[in-house]
Amino acid sequence: MLFSPALAPAWAQVQVQSLAAPDLFSAPAAETGLSGDLWKDASPGIVKEALPKLAAKPLSPAAAGLARRVLATGAHAPAGIGDDPELGATRALALIALGEAKGADAVLDRAPGVANSAQLSMAAAEAALITGADDKACKIGEALSVDRGAPYWLRLRAFCQVLADQHDAAQLTFTLAAQQTKDADYARLMNAVLAGTPAGAANLKNGIDYALSRKLGLDVTSAAALATASPALKAVVKPADAAAPSDLTAAQAATLAALRATKGLAAFTDAAKAGLPAIAALAQAGAPLEDPVLFARAALAAGDLATAQAIRAKLTGDTIPGATTTDLALLDATLAAAEGRKDSQILDGLIERGVQGGAKSPAQPAALILASFGGAVGPEARASLAAFDPGKSAAPAGRLIVLDDAAAAGRQGEAALLALSVAADAGPSGPGPVDRAHLVRALLKAGLETDARAFAVEGLLALQVK
Repeated sequence: MLFSPALAPAWAQVQVQSLAAPDLFSAPAAETGLSGDLWKDASPGIVKEALPKLAAKPLSPAAAGLARRVLATGAHAPAGIGDDPELGATRALALIALGEAKGADAVLDRAPGVANSAQLSMAAAEAALITGADDKACKIGEALSVDRGAPYWLRLRAFCQVLADQHDAAQLTFTLAAQQTKDADYARLMNAVLAGTPAGAANLKNGIDYALSRKLGLDVTSAAALATASPALKAVVKPADAAAPSDLTAAQAATLAALRATKGLAAFTDAAKAGLPAIAALAQAGAPLEDPVLFARAALAAGDLATAQAIRAKLTGDTIPGATTTDLALLDATLAAAEGRKDSQILDGLIERGVQGGAKSPAQPAALILASFGGAVGPEARASLAAFDPGKSAAPAGRLIVLDDAAAAGRQGEAALLALSVAADAGPSGPGPVDRAHLVRALLKAGLETDARAFAVEGLLALQVK
């Protein structure tokens, strides 16, 4: 058959493109809505600096949400990182700590070289144990070709030998593990399995202790067990959902007492989640609320925007039980941020409250956070906002400059990791108002609006929780 000149233009358009080989970051752990170009042009050094923090440090809820989205996205890593077993394992361990053990398990199923890396194998074993796949974890331990005598692998091997009814071998392996390092919780659980001694409460410190607790039939949802839970297991093992209360008066009193007794946003958020069934039931019933603004804050902290909106809709007039006009302005600002609404009237009003309340008013840092989220500001309000000074930045100045540059240039993954580095250094309560405003604006510019909103809401709530 002769080649037809008429086909030449179409033939010329066909080009062969080589696809990048899969690496330790290219497999997705979940659907995140982020692009496969997430790490395009990202600095390898920034990834190496920020990633270990996400596996090792407690994060605020907003930071945890961003970290989960970024690390769960399947995208080819920057040059020189994608085949690094230590960084690949760090990604997986961070996902596990953020409650994505199932996703990490799927990622590591497709990861190359797991059996040749103790770090990757440990991440894979922990993911399997936390998801209840004990036999799979044992097979991962058996396949490991390096560092087989390390304490973690001896403990796992002893547990696996128990599963296989090899109790004499398990006792010997348990003894070898105890000679290397002492672990009272593991020892108590293994002795209960091997010698029939009292098991005590379940322990959720790590995947092996969790698997042993399940093997012993212990209650892993008890308060004593949950008190031992690592972030990885706290995200997986949760107490049963509380039912809506039948006695709303008693429920309101108990929920109010619990919320008012907390110190700091993390404790307030935990109490809000525990009390959410009561708060939602009270809002749906239209019952008179002793402190409606506090309940609305709690609903927002627990992630129930609809209940917070319903409570706010019933608040009319100048006198609100338990709240000042500044309290109401702060609530309105938090609702606007949660809704993604850039309301100039609310922002101007918040700035006015900041002027009236002076430098110590929470309205001043709140106005800074809400202004960073966007929205037009009137001429007088701009002049007032420019005079607000709600504290100093705790983040390295260079990191903030590079963050701004990454956001402006569209280096989304790099911008996210820089923001997370700042947030991780700040601890579980998240960054202060000055740094938080900076992060919110940069995340918006980088196209991460969902996360910018979460950081703004979290920061505004932190100013309202005493």
